Amino acid sequence: MNTDLDFYKWFETIAVKLGYREISFRKIFEYLDNQPTPIIIVETGSLREEGNFLSDGQSTLLFDKYTQFRGDNSKVYTVDINPNVTNLCKQIVSDKVDIITGDSVGYLNSFSKNFIKSNKQLSMLYLDSYDVDFRYPFPSAAHHLKELTSSIRMLQKNSLVVIDDAPANIPSNFSILKTNKIFRCKCKIKNISKSTVGGKGLLINEYAVQIGAKLLFSHYQTGWNEFNN
Repeated sequence: MNTDLDFYKWFETIAVKLGYREISFRKIFEYLDNQPTPIIIVETGSLREEGNFLSDGQSTLLFDKYTQFRGDNSKVYTVDINPNVTNLCKQIVSDKVDIITGDSVGYLNSFSKNFIKSNKQLSMLYLDSYDVDFRYPFPSAAHHLKELTSSIRMLQKNSLVVIDDAPANIPSNFSILKTNKIFRCKCKIKNISKSTVGGKGLLINEYAVQIGAKLLFSHYQTGWNEFNN
């Protein structure tokens, strides 16, 4: 690990800004700590507004900092269809991040074909490319299921798959009021094996249950492994 950058000291300075994502990001990095180096992260949906931790999570920046911590060969690959987003992202993150402008489904299909030839291990697939309407989540949920399908060949048993905006057991008082940036989510689950996942993860969760993928955590973000045993 790169002792020149203490990731966790930096993370603690911004953790409270993550709001309802803080718990699951901690679980993501705890999981990755136990994965072999190099850490390889593939992300859909790139950082689109500097410093906006509460609304967007700033996942590209977090993954950039973490891969710096994990050594020279660790890498983040991120794709976004909006060139304004990818141009901004290039100004904020380091050269540890490979930033692509394009459709995520097509990109993942091509990337996975090449990746399996490299004999590397994919540490995490992080899906967050299509904004969700919680009143009618199916377009976003279907898009993320397409992304998973395009990536499935490069997933190994321990590859972590995480979906943003995929809360467990959406409560009646859940609200996202984008006009004034008020966010509330009390996503507590008592029995993770019987959790209902909504939002972007709605269809992926159904698929995961049917094939026996392992649900690891479900808060505002949801994570699994063992998609491809």
